[in-house]
Amino acid sequence: MKKIILLVTMIVGSMSYAAPTLNGPTGLVTMPTAEVLDYKATSVAFDYLSNMSNSDSNQSFYKMNVGAFENTELGFVGGTEPDEGVFLNLKWAMTANTGRYPLSMAVGFQNLTADIESNFYMVASKKLKADFGLHAGFKAVFADQIDLSFMAGADYAYNENLVVMADLNSFEGDKYYLNIGFNYKLTQIASVDNIYIRLSANNVLQNSNDDSFVNVGIAFMSQM
Repeated sequence: MKKIILLVTMIVGSMSYAAPTLNGPTGLVTMPTAEVLDYKATSVAFDYLSNMSNSDSNQSFYKMNVGAFENTELGFVGGTEPDEGVFLNLKWAMTANTGRYPLSMAVGFQNLTADIESNFYMVASKKLKADFGLHAGFKAVFADQIDLSFMAGADYAYNENLVVMADLNSFEGDKYYLNIGFNYKLTQIASVDNIYIRLSANNVLQNSNDDSFVNVGIAFMSQM
């Protein structure tokens, strides 16, 4: 019985870090991490971002990810941004070493087939403790020219229901975006079908005079 309870707890614990970003792939607030959904696992989310400066520029996103193959996550994202339609996301993960908390790496593409702002990224993730992880990587955004962005972030599991996270995207010209947020699980820990409330603040420092947003969302994650 103890082994069964431990196995269920491990499954639920792994799912608590498998929420999608605002832009789709599994990760933090906006930054993808090296984590991918397990095979046949699914995540679905909807987020509504309220513009703190201009209520006419509010945004909404819907997205879905699935563990399509071993170490491979496929998904799509749509909504007001990107405004060209619905686009595919792809992420492939690999483990760089072994151990209790191995260093993991992943590469991926976001907004495939988009005319603007499709991107390629590479990221590494490392758990320092069971409840605390660090993440770093870079992203190449394909627009009129290729813009490179450094990404860094962290997550902390306050308890089995609450995950706090933050990420930073830094571009050339001293342009950077700091985002903070958390996911709160509504279901009991014994369940493997989990519903989360998502709250975040985006561009909290209002760098480069860009707009800041407050997000309220909901996510559903299921392990087949």
